[in-house]
Amino acid sequence: MGRHHRPEDPGHSPAFRDRSALRTTALALAGLTLFVVAMVASYAGAFANPVLHHMSVAVSAPEPLIDGLRAEPGLQITQVADAEVARAQVYQRRVDAAFAVTPEGGLSIYVAGGGGRSVAAAAEKIGRTTAGQAGLPAVVEDVAPTSSADPSGTVEFYAVIFISIGASLGAALLGRLMGSVRTPATLALRTVSLAGFSAVLAGVVTLYVGPVLGALTGHPGQVFGVLWLYAMAVGGAVTGVAAAFGTAASIVLGLFLVVVGNAAAAGPVGRPLLSGFYSTFTTVVPQGSGVSLLRSVSYFGGNGAQAPLLTLAAWAGAGCLLAVVATAARVNYRARYDLWSQRGRQRGLLRSRLLPSSN
Repeated sequence: MGRHHRPEDPGHSPAFRDRSALRTTALALAGLTLFVVAMVASYAGAFANPVLHHMSVAVSAPEPLIDGLRAEPGLQITQVADAEVARAQVYQRRVDAAFAVTPEGGLSIYVAGGGGRSVAAAAEKIGRTTAGQAGLPAVVEDVAPTSSADPSGTVEFYAVIFISIGASLGAALLGRLMGSVRTPATLALRTVSLAGFSAVLAGVVTLYVGPVLGALTGHPGQVFGVLWLYAMAVGGAVTGVAAAFGTAASIVLGLFLVVVGNAAAAGPVGRPLLSGFYSTFTTVVPQGSGVSLLRSVSYFGGNGAQAPLLTLAAWAGAGCLLAVVATAARVNYRARYDLWSQRGRQRGLLRSRLLPSSN
């Protein structure tokens, strides 16, 4: 062996590096596979076989007909005075559907396609069955119809879930480019950048679903406001969690929102047809509130907007609070560290002055 030759470190050998790269690749592909399976399971569990679990219905009818409806599984019955009140309850988003026996001896069935086409179809089926059993002619009225360019009423769902992807990736990209939130100046710059990006994202989507696609054309300013607030809620939450708990925690939050949140948004089927697991999260995750708020401003004249508006504001506010607290903690820690370092240098200087001279 030569004088300057050293044995090769096994940890730096080409074979070791190849095995390490192969192991990392295998783990990454396994994780991606699990993510895909989770997505398939989530969407299949939520949308593949929708069953009526909980539908609120306003009814104005004789007691025997109301008693019959109360016996139906999955229905929550609210008795109202007349057909006008029943119809108003649907448009105000207080109930999912309404049935009313008219003075002419028919059964008016009030549904809201804008609240979910599958929910409207389920309500119409129940109403027609009830009318047939009572021997009454049935008349169906959609009090909040969707546009001709979006008869299924799913454009708002897809707009929301894809803005989720854009807002999450945008927040992560801003974090990568600007660095972690460590100072008030960085926090302010990140907030302004996120708000600007969210505005661009919401503006482009509003332009597409409105003038280009012709689906959500009624209130473009309100649609933009909803989408901007939604993007800020998702992006702000991801930023805040990353600032407070690190990148790994923000990735976990993003996975939860994509796997569970998208399915719980109840876009294609509506909340009354979701299972108990997903319907529990509908009013909690930003996706469910985003879809509900977008439907409120697009089809219901703003009715039912308060709860989803507060939920989105809570997500955005929580993300902002986490980022502010994490930044303040870092600034305070740095100030204390500098103070301790200064005191340490001063003590060292005093000791050196107290030491006797060697001369």
